[in-house]
Amino acid sequence: MTEKPIWTQESSRHYTLNLADRRVEVRYEAAGFQSAWAIVVGSRVVERCQEFMQARGVALAVASR
Repeated sequence: MTEKPIWTQESSRHYTLNLADRRVEVRYEAAGFQSAWAIVVGSRVVERCQEFMQARGVALAVASR
């Protein structure tokens, strides 16, 4: 049986995805025109995305690996 991903909203700019034993965070980093959503595993930024829905997809792909 496949485990269901669980999204938790920590704040309006910080979300956590738990899937099996993996935890991936999606955080908004405000930096003017360079603002982006950072996909974070542990303390390492894996990728940055401009759109929230894109960041969610990347987070899910990272957690599924």
